[in-house]
Amino acid sequence: MIKLIVSDEIIQEAFNIVEGVYSPLQGFLHKKELDSVLHKMRLENGNVWPMPILMDISKEEYHRIGKARSILIENQEGNVTFRIDDISLYQYDMDILSEKLFGTLDISHPGAAKFSKMKPFLVSGILTLVYDRRPDKFPYYFSPQESRAIFRKNNWPTIAAFQTRNPPHRSHEHLQKSALEVTEGLFINPIIGEKKSGDFSDKHILEAYKLLIRDYFPDKKVVLGTFHTFMRYAGPKEALFHAIVRRNFGCTHMIIGRDHAGVGSYYGTYDAQKIFDNFSLSELGIEILKFENAVFCDDCAEIVFENQCSHNNSSKSSFSASLLRESFREGKAIFQTQMRKNVADYLAKNKETLFV
Repeated sequence: MIKLIVSDEIIQEAFNIVEGVYSPLQGFLHKKELDSVLHKMRLENGNVWPMPILMDISKEEYHRIGKARSILIENQEGNVTFRIDDISLYQYDMDILSEKLFGTLDISHPGAAKFSKMKPFLVSGILTLVYDRRPDKFPYYFSPQESRAIFRKNNWPTIAAFQTRNPPHRSHEHLQKSALEVTEGLFINPIIGEKKSGDFSDKHILEAYKLLIRDYFPDKKVVLGTFHTFMRYAGPKEALFHAIVRRNFGCTHMIIGRDHAGVGSYYGTYDAQKIFDNFSLSELGIEILKFENAVFCDDCAEIVFENQCSHNNSSKSSFSASLLRESFREGKAIFQTQMRKNVADYLAKNKETLFV
């Protein structure tokens, strides 16, 4: 059987499919399915699904596969192999893909730039894991079966998911604790994988959250687990994708705040919340917690939601991951109104390796 050596990214997406993280997908999308996802945010059978999950190959690999109906894909180390059956090979207009997914062809958008560099052919088919002989597994990753078992063991009938690609500032903490007022448990689920240059590194995001959970959350109310994929920066459609994935992990609620999965000014501040108005709770299978922007109000002397008090906007300051990145780079002081001291101290001590 023909065997292709593929990137770790494609291998990880294959794991996400076969382990149910991307349920109901059973393989990489074929052409008609991709059309439906891009134009309708649904699979052909009507299930809500907004994100292209694709395997790209070169012209040389296309000719190698030829008319084969099954192939093997393997990582560089040769310790993970998947079989793809009932394959089809096709090309797709990447301008259409970028315009429908990101709303732009501008390669200044990191997602559009990444997709513009894809190889010219795509492979679809049903995935099966042949073997996984990796010596080291991710210590904070739980498959959907494992995460659901943890939630049952904790006796959590309701669980709120929180997606992040940054260490926690006080606004994040406020959203998380607000979610715990309506659910029994919290699943903090950082994305681990490729991000744009200048983003916080995966290691330090995890370490920062471990400190926050240890010192500032009630015992046995929070699970920290990782979601292994790459950031698309697709704003509203990625927010929808993130919610479906967290449903698959077993969460009943999903926190969607300001500018979820956005970048620059490509999306409106609350577009990531508005997209959910197009779908019913029964078809999503997860309830969306649409929180307003959390700010620090000088007059209240605490963190509040933007319209939660009557004080003037001049007394309110917003939180920003980009401003925090700038402060850490320049060695500026981080105030406890912005970030917990133990978290800020840890990040400051690791300034040299803090960013990708």
